[in-house]
Amino acid sequence: MNMTHLRAFHLVANYGSFVAAARAAGVSQPTLSEQVRLLEQHHSARLLQRLGRSVELTPLGRSLFSVTARIFAAEKEAEAILARAQKAMRGELRFGTDAPINAVGVLSAFRRSHPGVAVQLVSGNSAGIRQRVLSGTVDVGIIADETPHPELTARTLSTQDLVAFVRNDNPLAASKTISLRDLVTQPLIIREVGSVTRRSIEQALSQAGLQPEEVLETDSREAVQAAVMAGLGIGVIGEDEFSDHPRLVLLDFTDRIPPITEYLIYRTDNRGSHVIQAVLECLA
Repeated sequence: MNMTHLRAFHLVANYGSFVAAARAAGVSQPTLSEQVRLLEQHHSARLLQRLGRSVELTPLGRSLFSVTARIFAAEKEAEAILARAQKAMRGELRFGTDAPINAVGVLSAFRRSHPGVAVQLVSGNSAGIRQRVLSGTVDVGIIADETPHPELTARTLSTQDLVAFVRNDNPLAASKTISLRDLVTQPLIIREVGSVTRRSIEQALSQAGLQPEEVLETDSREAVQAAVMAGLGIGVIGEDEFSDHPRLVLLDFTDRIPPITEYLIYRTDNRGSHVIQAVLECLA
């Protein structure tokens, strides 16, 4: 089937006139008429009834028009997808995470596939990143908060254990392990309210009937590490987020503490976005 002839028929059927269709297609009216004539001749079919300057579809023409409407609507949809892809290649990905280390794998794969896209990385606690995704100030986020939300779609990325760490001259450093009971004998250095790490360790302590001797709250993982380095107490962090340092010693918990699960989240109504689809492809 000659698609040029089929498109000529569709345009005439859609505009109801050869003149209007020719103007929309940017071709001459005789050219369009000839294309429709060749379509009818090739298939020995009468598709249009000429009525002066307008046309009327024959029953067969109406049946064919219902098919061509779907064909060329699909063509426009394909063009829109490709247009979004082209725009994304020159666009920006706003990526939020509760820990930059958790975003490295996804962002590395994304940059390899889409080197022309500028990436803006925003960090914060899980509650803050979740709110940024909801408000639309970031496109996707990685958080450890599993709480469902009707406007968000979440995909599981990974899980990691909670660990504690101390300065190498701390009495607990030699054992390489720590119990929740040991944890409360020294100041606990932890993130602000809204951090899933904080929520998880507080729940574990509460279930064990324990209360920290003192809580030192910080606003970032880097600040937690700096405080521990200064000898101010014991830090708690996700294992994958711990940065090796000769003056710091990692301690595994002897008590069973549920691991933290990281999720990639985005607004459900943005799932058709090419940028978001490109990020999801990097998870495969």
